[in-house]
Amino acid sequence: MPDDPLGRAAPDPDDRGRGAAVAAGAPVTGEGLGERLDAMPAGPGLLAELEALDLGALPSFELPEVVVQARRVAARAHALEAAAAAALARHPDLRHPDLAAVCRSLPEGTAFVHADLAAADLSARLLVSPGEAKLLIREGRAYAGALAGTGAALADGRIEPAKTRAIVQGAGDEPAHVAAAVEAEVLPRVAGRSVRQVRADVARALNRVDPEGAADRHRTARAARTVSRPRILQDGMAGLWAVLPAADAVRLDGMLDALARRSRQAGDPRTLDQLRADELLDRVLGRTAHLVAGDGTVLPSRRDGAHEHHDAFGLVAGPDAEPEGAQAVPAEVAPGGAAAAADAVAGRPRDVGEAAPRTVVHLTVSLATLLGADDAPGDLAGYGPIDAQQARAMALDLGSTWQRIVTDPLSKTVLDVGRTTYRPPAALADHVRHRDKYCTAPGCPVPATRCDLDHTREYHPPPDGTPPRPLGTTCAHNLGPLCRTHHRLKTAGILRVHQPTAGEFIWRTPTGHAFRVRPGTEEPTLHLSGPGRPPASRPPF
Repeated sequence: MPDDPLGRAAPDPDDRGRGAAVAAGAPVTGEGLGERLDAMPAGPGLLAELEALDLGALPSFELPEVVVQARRVAARAHALEAAAAAALARHPDLRHPDLAAVCRSLPEGTAFVHADLAAADLSARLLVSPGEAKLLIREGRAYAGALAGTGAALADGRIEPAKTRAIVQGAGDEPAHVAAAVEAEVLPRVAGRSVRQVRADVARALNRVDPEGAADRHRTARAARTVSRPRILQDGMAGLWAVLPAADAVRLDGMLDALARRSRQAGDPRTLDQLRADELLDRVLGRTAHLVAGDGTVLPSRRDGAHEHHDAFGLVAGPDAEPEGAQAVPAEVAPGGAAAAADAVAGRPRDVGEAAPRTVVHLTVSLATLLGADDAPGDLAGYGPIDAQQARAMALDLGSTWQRIVTDPLSKTVLDVGRTTYRPPAALADHVRHRDKYCTAPGCPVPATRCDLDHTREYHPPPDGTPPRPLGTTCAHNLGPLCRTHHRLKTAGILRVHQPTAGEFIWRTPTGHAFRVRPGTEEPTLHLSGPGRPPASRPPF
């Protein structure tokens, strides 16, 4: 038997016999179930056996084994998914001369290759970001190339997709001989490793295989440092993900931990996790009211974070009043921290430096909700729905950075300035962004506040001066927010879009799939060229 890339021992002949019996349709019982199913290839036969099991009748010991085998089937499906995505990027339809021509017409520095075109198509069909679709294409290419062993293990269900992605992201862009050497070192032990451990294994192996390239890799990775946009969590919460140089991340973690523990030692009742989160916000936003004792000592803040009440100066008020002899000093008064706060209390001048830049966050809430007549959720730009209580509190907080947009659901205002101006006036731009909320492309999560405002039907004639259809106007029903990526693809003619009614967008991708999107509503994206409705040979617009 050839060597197993995962380093597993060759199966016992008796096990193969039992696997053949299972494959042949022999009854499956709880006794030795995991071993027998594990001997089957990850495919339709294994899936059929799993679906035929009476899960309620199995002993508890075997149920985790069923989960493992179900994940093998899912891994095989992911291998097929990645292979199909890579095949799409190679397809002749995406190498058409017309597409090559429009790619060349894109702005200088914007090089859309076939993977970008395929990713744009896939992101619309899967309703995922173009970046996620591009990662799937990248996986498929790697499994068919230098990381073929990883792809084979995935297709056999012996390694989970999250682990294979860790290998691809760590070594997939390296030269073929480097990637193959890393795979040879990492893959044999991957079965007993967590995803986090696999990432660390890949990093160590890459540095051993190619130590000379470590500095260049770090320089490239450092240039990609970023903080993600808010990601929706449940119950009015959001998540942020920061990608930083390792040394800086460890220092930041240690600083937050030290600040949190100091507050705990001073008697703050919040948990360490709560304190770490609040300390981060306090230092970035400068919004916490610090309590300063008579001797100038800055006491721990007692913010609890959940719908707290504020007095006219933005200070936290409530049953936990200040300790006797303490004064509340807003963080804005003393942005320099504890020493600055003490100076402020004592009346000592202090150079506070440059103030933090002011940001404005848009909150849309209906008049009925604002007046308490109903509890319809508000909409926080860049995040999504928030409960009525939070929306009312934010809308009434006139001293904050919220900009409230009060809407009347019965109003049908139409804004139209015709062809008198290309750039929409502020009122019209705000109206369109608040109407659509997000990029109008299928599945794109970029908030409208970070998008370009695009004329759905071209405002300017083409260079030859012969527009193929009437030029568009600057009006609500001919404008829509587009993120920079989708704007460029649409401008180049790679993606086609039509806005039959204000806020309704029909998109068509290079492969002929069509989608209906109403981004500012809760309506789902409709796939218009599905079963029974073959894609038209030409777009209907």
